[in-house]
Amino acid sequence: MIKRSLRFYALFLSLFILYSAYPDSVLGDEVVLENGDKLTGVIKKVENGILVIETGYSEPIKIKFSKVKRIQTDKALEMHLDGGEVLQGIVSTDDEGKIVVESSAISGPVRVEKSRIVGLLLPDVKPSQWHGNISVGANTQSGNTDRTNIAVGADALRKTEKDRYSLKFLYNYANEENNVTARNYYGAAQYDYFFTRSVYGYLGIELLKDEFKDIKLRTVVGPGAGYQFWDFPAKSLMFEAGLSYFSENLTEGEDKDWVTARFAAELMYKIRNAVVFSDQIIIYPSLENARDYNLRNEASLNSPLAAGWSLKLANILEYDGNPPEDVENSDWYWILALQYGF
Repeated sequence: MIKRSLRFYALFLSLFILYSAYPDSVLGDEVVLENGDKLTGVIKKVENGILVIETGYSEPIKIKFSKVKRIQTDKALEMHLDGGEVLQGIVSTDDEGKIVVESSAISGPVRVEKSRIVGLLLPDVKPSQWHGNISVGANTQSGNTDRTNIAVGADALRKTEKDRYSLKFLYNYANEENNVTARNYYGAAQYDYFFTRSVYGYLGIELLKDEFKDIKLRTVVGPGAGYQFWDFPAKSLMFEAGLSYFSENLTEGEDKDWVTARFAAELMYKIRNAVVFSDQIIIYPSLENARDYNLRNEASLNSPLAAGWSLKLANILEYDGNPPEDVENSDWYWILALQYGF
């Protein structure tokens, strides 16, 4: 089974590299003319009634915008209207022939008559940078009970039009009456390559060390595919499915490894521009017994304070359908932390 999975990973990575070498075959804007002709490429601008599109196989093509029947972009454009208004977002055409602009900065899609459009431009694009957050939570109690809890976490993300990198780290420690009652480390990294604006392939790795679960090191690595339903500053939603190589190096028990399926979902939603709710669930069902699975769910509420600081309340559930001997199936963590975004 493991040899077959390794051959699968090699084939997947080969296709990944081959596809990455020819990204323009999938990504691009689309323009349909009144006579039925279709052009795919990159819309550079609409100015003085002329649409300019780069196809990659010829010089930039100029078309009378009045002759365009349908338009669809895979990236945000800056739209200038005859009344001086400026909209920015993904541009498409509805069944009535109106131009639709969809952006996270507005409450819903905006529909305008094509005759009102003065210009379309690619907005100034800043170089892609890493952004994320660092959180620190701590609780100390002394007197009748001596207890200390510390949680340190970090998330980082970098995204371009074609790919996305994400990193995650969490450290949790608890001490009660001078006895360590919890100490674990969790880390994850993932690379996504977008074949279209919504469909992507990924390669990810997750690591866990938890001495109270007899886990010296758990490693989960593998490829898969995902679908991005939303990807806006105010809301995001994605689903993923793939195969993973699952390995557990135990402190006392017998080491084991196997191949498992992987299903994941991630949601982020900003409530009334004040509180951010997020939830990520990852399930690893066994390919031999569906009732034997591992699960991790991390949900949080984040309330902004000032100057990049916010208050974060997180709940983490870890479930192991087949834990080592004398280890419980489920672990719950509550974390209240001060978070700084960068």
